[in-house]
Amino acid sequence: MIKSLSTGAGIALIALLLPNALALHPSGLPASILTQIVQKKPARTDPDPLENTGDQAYQQTATPDSPGDGALIARHQVVYLRRVTAYNALPNQTNENPDMSACGPTRPGQIALSPDLFLRRNGSNRCGEKIDIILPSGTIIHGVVWDTMSPRYHMAADILMGSVQQALDFGVRQARLRFVHAYHSAAAHGV
Repeated sequence: MIKSLSTGAGIALIALLLPNALALHPSGLPASILTQIVQKKPARTDPDPLENTGDQAYQQTATPDSPGDGALIARHQVVYLRRVTAYNALPNQTNENPDMSACGPTRPGQIALSPDLFLRRNGSNRCGEKIDIILPSGTIIHGVVWDTMSPRYHMAADILMGSVQQALDFGVRQARLRFVHAYHSAAAHGV
């Protein structure tokens, strides 16, 4: 019985990883939002926070001296995203007013986060925060949080693309999310 359970778990793991491995081909994303990670590693003794972003991200808690961090955000502002997709500003992919996002009009480089990442513990939102989405291939997608996803999604991000074909080519992936820093507060902009 244990042997059949471990075989089933192995098959489930392969089924989970195989679609993501196939999605690592060039994404067709606009070059303006892509950057390759430099492969040199500096000599350091402390562990790299980007290397441990699996389930440990859920177990770590934000430090008390960093107010406003989301409830699920790790100390180093890096989280593991279960789902990264792309979308277009179209009524059938957003709502009846696709030119408006949660933080105002749609903008180039816009990224939507699931509500658990979009909202902070204190109830404020992350409108205007710069983020990096780090794909397993090493590609970094730079963007700014200007939208939120449906409440049915958790630990997820959605990247606004210029064409439906680009969004389809991007597919569904897993990645890491790094919060870079915020623009001016959303309250200062009347958002």
